[in-house]
Amino acid sequence: MSSHTRPTGCLRTRTRAAALLIIASLVTTCHGSTTPARDIVLPESGHPFLACTADELARVRQAYRGTGDARDIVAAYVERAKRFVNEPVNFPPRGGQHNQWYQCDQCEIALRTIDATHHKCPRCEKVYSGAPYDDVIFSRQHGRNLQQMLTAAWAYAIAGDERFAQYAAGVLLGYAERYTQYPYHSASRETQSSWGRKAGGHLYEQTLTEASALARSIAPAYDLIAGSKSLSPAQHEKIRTGLLLPMLQNLDRNKAGKSNWQTWHNAAMIWGGALVNDPAWIRKAIDDPDNGFYRQMDISVSKEGMWYENSWGYHFYTLRALVEMAETSRRLGLDLWSHERFARMFTLPIQYTMARGMLPRFGDDVNSSVNRLGALYEPAYHAYRDPQMLALLDDEPGFQSILLGRDTAVRAEIPQLKSVAFEGAGHAILRGSGAGRLTAALTFGPYGGFHGHYDKLSVVFFGHDQELGVDPGRARSQAYRLPIHRNWYKATLSHNTVLVDGKSQAPAAGALDLFEQASDYTAVAARCDEAYAGVQHKRWLVMTADYLLVFDELHADADHRFEWLYHNRGDEILCDVAQEHIDPRDRFDGGEYLQNARRGTASETIRLRFEDANVETYLTVAGQEGTSVLVADGVGASVTDRIPMTAIGREGRHVCFAAVVEPVRKGEEAQVTHLRCKEQGRSVAIDVELGNQAHRIQIAPDDISVVLSP
Repeated sequence: MSSHTRPTGCLRTRTRAAALLIIASLVTTCHGSTTPARDIVLPESGHPFLACTADELARVRQAYRGTGDARDIVAAYVERAKRFVNEPVNFPPRGGQHNQWYQCDQCEIALRTIDATHHKCPRCEKVYSGAPYDDVIFSRQHGRNLQQMLTAAWAYAIAGDERFAQYAAGVLLGYAERYTQYPYHSASRETQSSWGRKAGGHLYEQTLTEASALARSIAPAYDLIAGSKSLSPAQHEKIRTGLLLPMLQNLDRNKAGKSNWQTWHNAAMIWGGALVNDPAWIRKAIDDPDNGFYRQMDISVSKEGMWYENSWGYHFYTLRALVEMAETSRRLGLDLWSHERFARMFTLPIQYTMARGMLPRFGDDVNSSVNRLGALYEPAYHAYRDPQMLALLDDEPGFQSILLGRDTAVRAEIPQLKSVAFEGAGHAILRGSGAGRLTAALTFGPYGGFHGHYDKLSVVFFGHDQELGVDPGRARSQAYRLPIHRNWYKATLSHNTVLVDGKSQAPAAGALDLFEQASDYTAVAARCDEAYAGVQHKRWLVMTADYLLVFDELHADADHRFEWLYHNRGDEILCDVAQEHIDPRDRFDGGEYLQNARRGTASETIRLRFEDANVETYLTVAGQEGTSVLVADGVGASVTDRIPMTAIGREGRHVCFAAVVEPVRKGEEAQVTHLRCKEQGRSVAIDVELGNQAHRIQIAPDDISVVLSP
């Protein structure tokens, strides 16, 4: 293989100039200024030029010719390709379907595959067959085909063995034959609505999924083998007109604007535009005033760098597309990395780091962690040379570090994390100074749209190196279409906030009122007046070395039932007050997902304990006449993952809740013994008793005074 020549019949013709210079008319940027459209120079010869530069490929090949760990990492592509290169490719009869269909409708749990046409519920043992269940398996097969194609393409680029290029070419040509022949379909299984007509695809069920496949598999594989002998001029044209262009045209019908979908569309348009020799696609991806990269940065990213959906899962999902855009643009001589908000999308998550690298599971997230971000942070470190990013990278070589030339012997220390509030993103992070390394995160920001939850002023809590106070995120099996998603995962009942009349919040935004740091505590106050009509809710958090105080004030224009919710990891929840078994289905929206519900009433200090093998979490709630106490277990990652919870209920127009969450190692004694809350005019005095000590927290409408006695 030569990286300096292009065969006749490739997507560009030899008769053109050595470079194609495109200068468009003036365009208006998302910041309102009129600037000349960018010049885009597409190389006329020398594949690959987007999957890697000539220098980058040279580094990978040098590692392959060498010895040691770097050689083994690069050679793994070749060894994997050898295992399947002589096997036939299995092309499914139609496109794939979304994983949300691979669940039992009755049990709302993921199915297990018996074979390609039989899919069994592990609980009720019902067997499903046919569409859309078979189509989910087709989607997985398409994914395997594309992944093996990309592996073979890299193996060819590394080792130069034409067999690998022939295998990758066979997959590309197979899909070029089938793409437009596969029936058009959508994730909702209907194609007649305005959404169904524009948002579906042929290979996959969404323009989103097809854009991802084009940017991450199809286009890179083609770029890596385009200079090989395995494709004739006619076959190059077949890939262009049968696969690349139809995929671009399909996704471009769905102009999504403020959406992670559009970001993936843009990534695919840069890849596809370069490979079909049409810079207009690239300009559209970057500069389109309604959908391009700069517009996305302007309307979809907070000033601190948080993706608007307020979910780390979707923040990083979008960031993968943005990295694709930035890296392909870099290899075309265009700079997207320098955008300030883009850079902050990498540094912001570091400030949210909880126990063992975990991140708060806000919105539709599963288990995001800063310890699993190497694929994103390797190119980001290459662009920024930021020590914070370097600290998250592996000190052993990986394929990307070899490709980009990072010296893995150079290390950086993980930064010392502090309490911080981000008004734009709508989160406050509180960190305790004690041995338990207590950490809490409060969410008060804008509603995150489809992937956001009804969770305003909810809090998550970590301590003693593990997650304690739980936000369930979304189902591990992506149960978006099922009742459990809207009635539990998205619903207010599953979050650590205050529920009104058993109903979920409306989509709402809150605001930060106060953030204060001292040597022995951190305090934050936030409010939300939009979640429930006529109800004003203000929440205060005070983090000390040993416990978290949560204080809520609610003022309404009519009587309501208010329930203070808290979910905590553990095997069970113990409370002497709550003994009466009840059916909670009529009490809460989503109550059908609660099990083992028991109820009682209390007027004095309420004590609850979440039992766990390693850490026991004590919850102490200030007493008040007529308080109801409910304990139960709710849903975690699936209906089989149970999380103990409590709902502390009070009625009226003006209600307060004061609670202390105190985790201790198994076998150790809790310090907090009593909690008292007393209104004093417009302020509230909260006394936390810890054996012979007493802490006084005085809360006024816009101020706080904290005295922690020795």
